[in-house]
Amino acid sequence: MSEFIHDDFLLKTQTARRLYHEFAEGLPIIDYHCHLDPHELADDRPFESLTQVWLASDPYKHRAMRIAGVPERLITGDATDREKFDAWAATVPQTVGNPLFHWTALELKRYFGITERLSAESADRVWETCNALLRSPGYTARRLITRANVQCLCTSDRLEDDLDSHARLAQSDFAARVLPSLRVDDCETVDRALVAQRLDVFQQAGCRLADHALDDFGSDNLRFLARAYRQRGWIMQLHIGAQRQTSSRLRRLAGPAGGYATIGRSCDIPGLCRFLDDLEKDACLPRMILYPLNPADYAALATLTGSFAEDGLRGKIQFGPAWWYNDHALGIRQQLDALASYGLLSAFIGMTTDSRSFLSMTRHEYFRRVLCDWLGDQVQAGTLPEDDQLLGPLVRAVAYENARRWLFLDVTEKR
Repeated sequence: MSEFIHDDFLLKTQTARRLYHEFAEGLPIIDYHCHLDPHELADDRPFESLTQVWLASDPYKHRAMRIAGVPERLITGDATDREKFDAWAATVPQTVGNPLFHWTALELKRYFGITERLSAESADRVWETCNALLRSPGYTARRLITRANVQCLCTSDRLEDDLDSHARLAQSDFAARVLPSLRVDDCETVDRALVAQRLDVFQQAGCRLADHALDDFGSDNLRFLARAYRQRGWIMQLHIGAQRQTSSRLRRLAGPAGGYATIGRSCDIPGLCRFLDDLEKDACLPRMILYPLNPADYAALATLTGSFAEDGLRGKIQFGPAWWYNDHALGIRQQLDALASYGLLSAFIGMTTDSRSFLSMTRHEYFRRVLCDWLGDQVQAGTLPEDDQLLGPLVRAVAYENARRWLFLDVTEKR
């Protein structure tokens, strides 16, 4: 049986293979939006088992297991780590067609050198091999990030978080930059006096991004926050179109980030335009990343990136990467199609994981391979020239360089 994750995985054409291997492969990673726990990085947590590092905090896997009928006890309940792993191993062959099938194989190969596909039959061997490696010094939280060639990552931190872990990381010998990003979901409850004080604390800790999950753009507090971000040179991220109120039972069992949300209604485009226009009229519009969860919004938000601009600034409003339920190969291609057709692909800041799993940085490799394959298809169809001097720098820009420049993050030196 041939190896599934081989050098040319997902790369159908000669152009795609050349673009990936010569321009994308091996580039550092800037993961500008994730949900990794900064305390675990500061403590350089060792992981007791493969379940702890791979399954416990991954709602993507939890969702697939629920669809497969796995009892909640074996997902987020009181089952042992081995029982939960066995339940996932039995589920993996059922994920054919889902990105989890690819991600699982990539994660096992890149972090543990395992080329055997995970199933109920291979579970014992995979469990023993991975756990033996996890007991070694090279598999702690920080070492896993280093192994993935991460140059900078931004965690998701609440307004009231003390940021002590970030201070410890900044003073450590950990090579990767780990910066906080502010997460504010309920703007209506924000105390403006507290915000002014806390934003200064976040700024001193290296924060340059703020994140909001919302669908209503009419809040006065949201406008207040956007103005505050602009004053500090921060980037505002808007995650749009998630329906989070679904199963009350699963919310009670798994918590607020349990993997049971769904794609919600289409974006309120007029409301978003009024929000952006009001800020622009007052010269208070910050740089912004728009993440639509509903693919029906792709064309509208891709065109919106050309509606608000600033002299001398490339891509002030970004149509963000394929997010959450769209970060599979088809969703990435749809996002690239919309962005390239309605905006400027050359100004795009590329992929982020939006993940809680320490093994998820392989999603950058997945994105880069899909990007190169997408470009290779255009060349093969004759809609792009076969010109490495044109396409090679484009691949490097989207995979790494644009994020490094546009985010204004000091990724080369620690504070």
